[in-house]
Order: sequence, then C-alpha cells, then structure tokens
Amino acid sequence: LTYMVDCSRNAVCSFDYVWQLIRQMALMGYDRLMLYTEDTYEIKDYPFFGYLRGRYSQEELRALDEYAASFGIELVPCIQTLAHLNGIFHWREFDSVHDTADILCCDLNETYALIEAMVRTCAETFHSRVLNIGMDEAEMIGRGAYLRKFGYQERFDIMERHLKRVLAICEKYGFTCMMWSDMFF
Repeated sequence: LTYMVDCSRNAVCSFDYVWQLIRQMALMGYDRLMLYTEDTYEIKDYPFFGYLRGRYSQEELRALDEYAASFGIELVPCIQTLAHLNGIFHWREFDSVHDTADILCCDLNETYALIEAMVRTCAETFHSRVLNIGMDEAEMIGRGAYLRKFGYQERFDIMERHLKRVLAICEKYGFTCMMWSDMFF
C-alpha cells in the first residue's frame, strides 16, 4: 500500500510529523511513502533551490529514509522535472532555465544540468530506486522563452524529447521512473 504526502504546498511537513506518519503507516500495513517535494529539498551547487521554502536537508531526508526502512516502508522521492517549479523562479539564478509560468525551458543544457542535480541528489539521499519525475500540468510548455529561442514547435514533440532526456538521466542513476500522465493523454 502506498501513501503520498505533499511537502510542497502551503507548508513543508515537519520532520517530526513525517516520523509520526511513518509509524502510523506501519501500523496500518503500508509499505511505501511517496514524499512529494517540488523544490523543498536541498541540492548542492544550487543554494536557491528551495531557499526560504522550508526545504529538507539531505541529512534530514536520509534520516527519514532510514527511519522508514526500519518499519519496512520504502520512502520514494517525488520531484518535478518540468513544471510546478514556481518557487525557484523567484530567484534570478533560474532565469536561464525558465520557459513560462512554473515550467522549465526544455532542450537547454542548463535545464538538464539542473535536472541531473535533482536526480543525483535523490540517488545520494534515498535507498529507493523508484522516482516519480512529475512532468504534469505543463500546458504552456514551449510558449515562453522556449518559443523565443527555438520558434514554434508542437507541444507533444517538446514533451517527448524532454521525457527521453530526463529518463536517460534517471537511468544513469539506476532509477525506475513513474510520472503523471495528463500531458500525454
């Protein structure tokens, strides 16, 4: 049985709350906890990623991962590799990877360097080799900075190329991925 807790919207769940949740889940027979974090985790070399958002440190996430494992619960990271990243776009550091709204600009090496840092962080932090890469609700993909840089392209074509590049990064770190399907169906 799987449960997902949102640690991105309104407030990041406190460390103590997640510990309590893990114990309750174990008593109810759950074996997987998906921790939904958009930009609420620390990434080396990106000090503004999750800055002032209550982000978890790698040490905190490792401790949660170990604690969950002690109860037979797999802690699965859920990140965003396309949209739902409005928190990072408050900072000029991320201007170069911003398409429009809360969406990353696809087909740019800087974007895939950031995504690789996200995935590498998950690989270094969690025991699980399952990763939810998000990829949902990016209806305006390719309609901002992307359009100015590359010209008009079909949204599905951009998505397909982006997904292939993200999956190649994830495979490099040994992850099996899941994602939300709304952009493809």
